[in-house]
Amino acid sequence: MNNVNNSKSSGKFQDFVNAQAVVCHSCAAASEAVIDELIALIAAGNPAIDPAEVRRSVLEREAMFPTVIAPGLAMPHARVNGLDELVVALATSADGISFGSEDEKVRVVVLVLSPVDNPGLHLQVVSALAREFSDPGKIDQLADLASVDEVMKFLGIVPMRLSEYLKVGDLAGGVGPVVLPDDSLAFALRKFAEGSTCQLPVLDEAGAVLGVITLKDILNYNLPAGLLEKDDLSEIYDFRPYAKMLGKAGEIKVSELMRCDCLKVCEELPAVQLVKLFLTRPDSEVLVVDEAGHLRGEIRLRDFCAKLLWE
Repeated sequence: MNNVNNSKSSGKFQDFVNAQAVVCHSCAAASEAVIDELIALIAAGNPAIDPAEVRRSVLEREAMFPTVIAPGLAMPHARVNGLDELVVALATSADGISFGSEDEKVRVVVLVLSPVDNPGLHLQVVSALAREFSDPGKIDQLADLASVDEVMKFLGIVPMRLSEYLKVGDLAGGVGPVVLPDDSLAFALRKFAEGSTCQLPVLDEAGAVLGVITLKDILNYNLPAGLLEKDDLSEIYDFRPYAKMLGKAGEIKVSELMRCDCLKVCEELPAVQLVKLFLTRPDSEVLVVDEAGHLRGEIRLRDFCAKLLWE
């Protein structure tokens, strides 16, 4: 089996998959069975790898992180000793394969194994696959094909769009909750309560980033002047400033609390720049924007480290 070397790739997903590593209409009913099936195909063409070690690595990651990255699509992956180049195997299913639960079935499984010493390529390919197969219609179209030849022809028209280096946009998560400057603090608090973020992007009507509102700014709002310089906080033991703030939260506008000096970077920036930004600034969340300043996603410090170091 010919492994993948993206430097020789023509930019099609077909370049990343050998026909010998494709299972059309797998009979597997659960995740471990289809993973074993794909590992066996990869190992047959890559004698340097240890199938048992690969299985351990893939299933260990499977137990810790979600592998279903889009409706109908699972992408188990791992970084493997003994590989010189990235290897991809693919299985389709007519009836669906259970990943995580009986209610969460997928019809396309893409197993990605990459060299341990090339984390950039690993992240690029995983991100590109997630992007290209984000359309459920495309997944169903692929899963309904009747033969490996048809699958390979289909993959020949799926672009990978790999750039020379990993970009910030490759790592950005989807756009989460946002607010407008004229929204109320009460509305913003509901958004915070519904999610897990410590900041909300503030956008104009066209989607351009104006700034952020943070939980720290909300905590600081309406506190007595000079309180934070004091050791004695007895004057707010009853948290009365927050009671007053909540009492008029429907009247306070987001624009009164937002800050404009948020950390935002262009999606075309090399992703390695995130290391410098996170280490030299206090921010733990980065807003990702396009060249026009419109929000394209967010990257949190923990998520960035997870993708780079252990996922």
